[in-house]
Amino acid sequence: MDKVLLTKEVAEILRVSEEYVRELIRRKKLRAYKEGRRGGYRVTVKEVQNYVNQKHDQLQKGLV
Repeated sequence: MDKVLLTKEVAEILRVSEEYVRELIRRKKLRAYKEGRRGGYRVTVKEVQNYVNQKHDQLQKGLV
């Protein structure tokens, strides 16, 4: 089972704001799930790694 992160933790890893992380989730660029009715999003470490790898690949191809 992968470790699960809160949006705050993801934001710290990516060095972006929590709102930007939520925007990535809403735009389906970062997969996440919601915990509970009022709970925030949860993102697996693997999903964050996939996002970073995808961005790195785009950078290498000159797409970013």
